[in-house]
Amino acid sequence: VTESVRPFPYRLTFRMFGCLRRVGCLLVLVVIAAAGYYWWTVNASQPPVITAGTWHHVTPSDASTGALAVASLRANQGRVYANLTPAQAVAYLIQQTAKQLPPSSTDVRAMVSGDQLHVSAVVPLRELGAERALGPLASMIGARDTIELAGRVDLIRAGLAQMHVTKAKIHQLTLPQAMLPKLVQQIRHDAPDGIAPDAFPIPLPPYIGDIRIADGKVTLYKNVQ
Repeated sequence: VTESVRPFPYRLTFRMFGCLRRVGCLLVLVVIAAAGYYWWTVNASQPPVITAGTWHHVTPSDASTGALAVASLRANQGRVYANLTPAQAVAYLIQQTAKQLPPSSTDVRAMVSGDQLHVSAVVPLRELGAERALGPLASMIGARDTIELAGRVDLIRAGLAQMHVTKAKIHQLTLPQAMLPKLVQQIRHDAPDGIAPDAFPIPLPPYIGDIRIADGKVTLYKNVQ
C-alpha cells in the first residue's frame, strides 16, 4: 500500500512523530548550548589548575597576566591577595620587574615545589660572567647552557623582596652550597641595601605587604595597615 492511499490517521500519526522528533532534536541542541555556555562562563573564569612540582613554560602573556593580578591589589577596597602561577611569578617578578634573566634567555620554565620557586632557562652563561664564579668547573659549561635556580622568597620592606638561592644547577651539575653566593653576585645586577649575598632582589609595588609560596602558587598580599 503506497503512502497516498494510507488512511488519514496514519498520515497524522507520522507527521506528529516527525514533529516530535524535530522538537526533540531542538531540545537536545538547546541543552548542549546551555551546557557549553555554563562551562564557558563558570569554568573559563577559574584560574588554571597548577600542580606543584611540575614545570611550566613561561610565555610572554604570563608577565602581563601577572602584572594585572598584582595591580588588582592597588585599590583600597576589594581583593586583599592575588595568586600567581609559577610561570606568571617568574615572568613578572623575575624577568619583567627584577630583570634578572638576560633578554636572550630561551626555554624559560618555572615550577613551585614546597615553599620554593624554581626557574630554569638556557642563558649565555659566559656573557654573564658566571664562569668566573665556577672556577675549574667553568670548563664543563658551554657558551649557552641551562641553568636552574631554586629559592625561597621573602619580603624585606615595602617595595622590595628577595629570592634566596638554595640550589643551583648548571649543565646537570649541582653546585656546592658554598659557591652559591659568589654565583648569585656574579649574575645579579646592582643590589639594593639589605639584599643577602645569596639572593636576587625583586622590586614590588609598595602596596604589597607579604609574599608566600605554597600549594603550587605564589601569593602576594596587600598591605592593609
